[in-house]
Amino acid sequence: MLIPLQNGVGIEQVNTCYGSRSGTRLFQVYASTAGDDAFGTFYQRISDDNGRTWSEPSLLYQPQETPEGVVRLGETALFLDEDRDAILHSYNHGLYPAGQFTGDAERYIRIFFRVSYDGGKSFGEGTQVIQRGYDSEHWASGVVYRQNGMAISFCAPIKTRRGDIIVPVQTCPVSADFQEPASIKWKAGCLIGRWVRKRLVWDLSEMICLPAAVSSRGLCEPAMAELADGSLLMICRGSNYGLPDAPGHKWLSVSRNGGRVWSPPVPWTYSNGQPFFSPATGSRLIRHTVNGKLYWIGNIVSSNPDGNRPRFPLQIAEVDEDKRALIADTVRVVEDVREGDSPLVQFSNFRVYEDRETHEFVLTMARFQEKGEKILDSPAYQYRIVI
Repeated sequence: MLIPLQNGVGIEQVNTCYGSRSGTRLFQVYASTAGDDAFGTFYQRISDDNGRTWSEPSLLYQPQETPEGVVRLGETALFLDEDRDAILHSYNHGLYPAGQFTGDAERYIRIFFRVSYDGGKSFGEGTQVIQRGYDSEHWASGVVYRQNGMAISFCAPIKTRRGDIIVPVQTCPVSADFQEPASIKWKAGCLIGRWVRKRLVWDLSEMICLPAAVSSRGLCEPAMAELADGSLLMICRGSNYGLPDAPGHKWLSVSRNGGRVWSPPVPWTYSNGQPFFSPATGSRLIRHTVNGKLYWIGNIVSSNPDGNRPRFPLQIAEVDEDKRALIADTVRVVEDVREGDSPLVQFSNFRVYEDRETHEFVLTMARFQEKGEKILDSPAYQYRIVI
């Protein structure tokens, strides 16, 4: 257990990164659980000894009550730009008109970021992401505040060899039925950031989707990696919710021009061409710094899922970069249902980084609903994956 319940309240969104290109200082952000897809108080803390001990957490953000609803921070992402020794902290900031999450909240979400140049000791003011040529209301192509939204979700930014910072994002159309969030047809793509002195200038990639008969909720929660040949690989969450005859997959797309244009999405498979089933969950691509191999962490299930379920087991596997596919005989289980777990337990809301001393992957995760359907509160657990 990394962080226990706080006065009976769960802990999630545990994001961790190193504070500079060398050394063992870690910076960490986490949140308390406020409900389904809603976060309460956010905290931040620092470790100067690679996570063995941590400073007392300090308050990062407290939800704000307003006449229009509750203003909350949403999902967050941390990325260390080693070329600048700069921590980029990206986060969703939005109004929840009903106080808790409803589909309407999607229309009020905007993405902000702040930057630290001293290992997380201090940060500049949060700045809204605005695509070049747009403004704070119409803040990206096809995205207008209060009409629809763009958000990070299960986000792990990367930096390409050409120097671009890639932030995976998802957008929802203005025509979405926001009263039925499970029916929103998400589109997946990325923000493309480039430093101009100490300022980031943003562009937005092509956004891609799937027909409603193939994925009832479009494509979302993209995971990205740069491959050995310089192309970008994107693995997306789809959903067969309400489509019992449609297979539940992860979906693959490739960009050959730095994330600006993406190939039509296709089901992700093993390197032998065999498809595999995966529920509607996020996943992660991460390259190991020692062996240079690319790994995927996510949920693979033995039979066709029912939308989001089941969300176990959680596995890790090596990616065949030439075939852009998973290598079947490298699949290993990270976590599975244990004695006493609820059949609804979720192993799907995790974050991961590589330990600089041991070179293990360090995965943090809340085991939502481990004690039952209505029990969302969970401690934050830590897993160490030996590579």
